[in-house]
Amino acid sequence: MRHFPPKLTRQAPPDAQDKVDRFGEQSRVNVTLRQLQAFVAVAELGRFNLAAAHLNLTQSAISILVKELEAELKQRLFDRHTRMVNPTVAGREFLPQARKILDDLEIAVGNIHELNTLGRGRVTVASAIVLAATLVPPVIARFVSRYPDIIVQIRDMPEEEIGPALKRNEVDIGIGTLAGDDAEIDTTLLGRDRLTLVCPADHRLARQAEARWSDLDGETLIGLAKDNPLRDMVDHALRSVGVEVKTKYEVRFSTTAISMVAEGLGVSILPENSQQLTASVNVKSIVLTAPTISRDISMLQNRQLMLSPAAARMKEFFLETRKRG
Repeated sequence: MRHFPPKLTRQAPPDAQDKVDRFGEQSRVNVTLRQLQAFVAVAELGRFNLAAAHLNLTQSAISILVKELEAELKQRLFDRHTRMVNPTVAGREFLPQARKILDDLEIAVGNIHELNTLGRGRVTVASAIVLAATLVPPVIARFVSRYPDIIVQIRDMPEEEIGPALKRNEVDIGIGTLAGDDAEIDTTLLGRDRLTLVCPADHRLARQAEARWSDLDGETLIGLAKDNPLRDMVDHALRSVGVEVKTKYEVRFSTTAISMVAEGLGVSILPENSQQLTASVNVKSIVLTAPTISRDISMLQNRQLMLSPAAARMKEFFLETRKRG
């Protein structure tokens, strides 16, 4: 038996040390899985040689395991006879507990196996609101078609809330854009999203395939809230070309801006992906040029945490979407 040098610790008061010693002595349990398996096999089969064959061990090995268990429990577990063995009173009392321990362990190992083979599990995806309505659903549909027993939760939220949710470990992966570098967030590029002009169908620019930022001079703008990262991009672009617009309305969500544009309240500058949200309303989406401005759409995850098997597979599905363009 390997011996380890004693740890050097500050001496506790005598009474406290006695309590620690008594607690430590009572809490140490040196029962092994092999010992439990040997005990249950002998109890159920009634003979050491049959238990040995069942566990693919020698009869002497089974005997040693049972004796070690009896020594640890300080109880004789079997009455030995010439041919058969029977559990003692202590053995009969211990048998259902030993069975339960082995059953629980088998269930636990089986559950881990199911997680690894994606037989079950859960994955939570946080997504920027527009992307949650456009890019994310087709990926989720393919994923649940392949893995129907995995529970998928989608949390659509403002762009700026995704990073904090990842850091708090509330979600597994995020889909959105990340303004600036964040040492705690790992990003994987999925694609790029150009900025477009969304205007009423009867707007003076509606028939053009493209519009220049300078064409927006004098327009009434329905802008996103100032805490939205996209707002900074739009304001910077307008200043860079010397365009003056009147931001008369501010909204938090692109869907609100699109509805207001449809009512003729102004125009809005939104990501290209938002085109998919305009089909049911009478608006047009036009690419803005000179300059053409795009932002990165990325998959985000907490750099410090390992993804679960289900989340790792979901990540692969999003990467497949990137390959498809």
